[in-house]
Amino acid sequence: MENPFRKYKALVFDCYGTLIDWETGIYTSMKPLFERASRPTDRGTVIDAFSAVERDLQARFPTMRYSDLLAKLYATLEARLLDKQTPAEALRDDAPASGQPVLSSAHVASGETRTASASVGTSDDANVPDSAAEVFAQGVPAWQPFSDTVPALVALSKHYKLIILSNIDRDTIAKTQAVLEGPREHRAFAFDGVYTAEEVGAYKPAPEMLSFALARLEENYGIRPEEVLMTAQSVFHDIIPAKRRGLDTAWINRAGAFTGLGDADGDQAKYVFTTLGELADAVEREGP
Repeated sequence: MENPFRKYKALVFDCYGTLIDWETGIYTSMKPLFERASRPTDRGTVIDAFSAVERDLQARFPTMRYSDLLAKLYATLEARLLDKQTPAEALRDDAPASGQPVLSSAHVASGETRTASASVGTSDDANVPDSAAEVFAQGVPAWQPFSDTVPALVALSKHYKLIILSNIDRDTIAKTQAVLEGPREHRAFAFDGVYTAEEVGAYKPAPEMLSFALARLEENYGIRPEEVLMTAQSVFHDIIPAKRRGLDTAWINRAGAFTGLGDADGDQAKYVFTTLGELADAVEREGP
């Protein structure tokens, strides 16, 4: 019997939710805010509230750096939960939730960042969070991989180019990439490409994101779309857009996940696994 995985030359992953335990990071960080507001603190309520505001902000600010968007998201949710007026700066595209002047979050498809005319402060305080919103936004690199992620990536790297396509900014993904790959001297695998919303100027499920990744794969490695397997947890952000492009898809249906599901049916993916480790096992089981 022909190995169904032999046709692929690259796996394109969503990072947060597929490789990184995104929902635990969100829930742990935001639960105290819901407690302070005396609101329900079950995981589903917190994640659903986060996702609703995130989707709204991404639609309104499609070129905003994700770390800035996360700070605005926290400030917006805080205002709603505590029945406060949403801070004016949380509605703008050129200021963080703290209200302090920073580099503009606007960026273009080339990856070039345009700067605002406002002062950005000194280098000593540039990276020091001064609000709960900024603490939340800067905490993402500390969020950890699922237990199966790294062993699966090591195994899959023997067969495929490994690509990340993420609704994140370059600075944050670089720190997460270091967590996943480990120290250079002990590295068992490395990603072959990492593409972000900051480079593209759009957020998934916008088709520009996948188009960017597919173009880079063909340009850099000669890999055609029919040789790519989209591998992700979010049906809304990744599986449905990939299917619309005619790509094969592997849905990583992690137990208890809420993000990116909604009314979408992940069973429409070509393959369904409950962990990335299951996919790696299936590839090894089928042989080279």
